[in-house]
Amino acid sequence: MNHPDRAVALLRVVVGAWFIKAVWTKVSYGVVAGVIPYPMVSPRFIAFHPKRVAEFAAGNPIGWYRDFLQTTVLPHAELFATLQTIGEVVVGVGLLLGVMTRLAAAVGLFLALNFGLANQWMSFGQQGFHLLLVVSMAIFLVTGAGRVWGLDGWLLARTKRLRILRWLAALLLVAMVPEAHAELRVFVTNEKSDDVTVIQADTGTVLKTLAVGQRPRGVTASADGKRVYVANSNSDSLSIIDAAGLTVIGTLPAGRDPEGLTFNRDGTLLYVVNENDSAVTVIDVASSKNVKKIEVGTEPETAVLSPDGRWVAVSNETSNDIHLIDTAAQAVAKKISVPKNPRGMRFTADSRRLFVASEQAHVVSIVNMDTLSVEKSAPTGGSRPVDVALSRDGKRAWVSHGGSGDIRVLDASTLDVLATIAVGPRAWWTALTPDGSRLYVTVGRAGDVAVIDTAAGKVVGRVPAGTLPWGIVVVDVP
Repeated sequence: MNHPDRAVALLRVVVGAWFIKAVWTKVSYGVVAGVIPYPMVSPRFIAFHPKRVAEFAAGNPIGWYRDFLQTTVLPHAELFATLQTIGEVVVGVGLLLGVMTRLAAAVGLFLALNFGLANQWMSFGQQGFHLLLVVSMAIFLVTGAGRVWGLDGWLLARTKRLRILRWLAALLLVAMVPEAHAELRVFVTNEKSDDVTVIQADTGTVLKTLAVGQRPRGVTASADGKRVYVANSNSDSLSIIDAAGLTVIGTLPAGRDPEGLTFNRDGTLLYVVNENDSAVTVIDVASSKNVKKIEVGTEPETAVLSPDGRWVAVSNETSNDIHLIDTAAQAVAKKISVPKNPRGMRFTADSRRLFVASEQAHVVSIVNMDTLSVEKSAPTGGSRPVDVALSRDGKRAWVSHGGSGDIRVLDASTLDVLATIAVGPRAWWTALTPDGSRLYVTVGRAGDVAVIDTAAGKVVGRVPAGTLPWGIVVVDVP
C-alpha cells in the first residue's frame, strides 16, 4: 500500500468511534445553579457497574485477577465506574480526533488489557476481540497515529495551541467527576394503610404517599430506576409506579397473594412469589403477560436473584427450605433444607454464598452455592431475624429482628455478632444505598423508617411512613 500511515489513521478513527459509541450511555449531565450544564457519569452505569464486575469475578479462572475484582474493585465500585468512563472518553475523543493520540492509546491499552482479563474466559469471541483491541492500541502508541488525519499533526507546529488544548482537556476530566446519583428515593410499602410512602433520601423528607392495592408488601424496581413494582397481597395484583413522576401508571394480575419480587438480570422477566399458591408467577414485563407458574415450597416468602443471573432463590416459611430456580431452564433445580421459618435472603457479590435469616429458629445461615448446601448456621442473639443486608465488600451483614426490635451487625465470615443497633419493634425489611453508607429499615410498630449510618453504626434519622410499613427499596431515579 502506498500510504500505510493512512491505513493506520483509518483504523484509529474507527476504533475511536467505537469507544465513543460504547461510552455514550455511560455519560449524563447535571446542572449548576439551575442553568449551566456539565458532564457527569450516568447514575445508571454507576448502579449497573458492581453487578457487572460481580459477574466477571464469579467464574474468572485467573485467581489473582478475581481477587482484585472482589477485594478492590467491588468495594469501590463507584470510583472504578467513574474512572472507567473517564478513560473511555479520553480514548474515544483522542483516537477519533487524533489528539494526544499516544496518551489515548496508552489509556486504551490499559483498559483493553483489563477488559480482557475480566471476561476473556466467557467466550472465544471475547478473547479474539480484546486481542485485536490490544494490538491496535499498541500500533497507535508506537506510530503516533494522530499525525495523519488528526490534530496531533496540525498541533506539532503550534505548541502554544497544544498547551491550551491540554488545559481544556484537563478541565474536561475534572468536569467528568460525577455526583453519586441523580436522586435517590426510598419507596416503602405500608400493608395496613394500603399505600406507598416515597422518601427523598438526601433530605429525609416524604415526597408523596401513593394509594395502591390492598395490603402492599413486596416492592422492587427496574434496573434503570424508572419503574417501581408493588405486590398487593390482598388484591392479587401488582401496582406499577412511575418513579420520577410519582404516579401509579398501571396494574397487573400477579397470581394469588403476591409477596416477594425480583427481576431477572436482563430486566425482562419479573418473578413474583405467591404465598398462598406455593408458587412463583413469572411475568414478561414488555407484554405484561404471565408466562409461567413454577411450583415451590409451602408459604413462599420472598425471592432474590444471584448477581450472576443464574439463580432465583425462594424462601419457604412453612416447608423450611430454599428452592433454587434455574433461570435458564425456568424450573426448580434444587431444594435446600434450612432452619425453621426462612424469610429474608441475600447473595454475596460473587454469587457463591447465600445468607438466609430464619425467623423462628433465631439464626442466620450461609448456603454454599458451589455445594448447594448449608455450610454454617449461627444464632444472632436477637429475636425473630427477618432480613439480611450485606456490605459491598462482603465483610459485614446487617440482620433485622422483628422481636427484639434491632439490627445485629455480624461478621459475614464467622457470623459473630459485632454490634447491636436498637431501632424499634417489628424491625422488618432493609435496603442499602448504592454506596453502602446508609441502611434503611422499616419499623412496623413505630410506623416509620429508621436510617442507619453504617460507618458509625447508629440511627441518624427517622422518617414517618404509613400504617405498618413492610417492604422497602432504594431507587436511583434518573
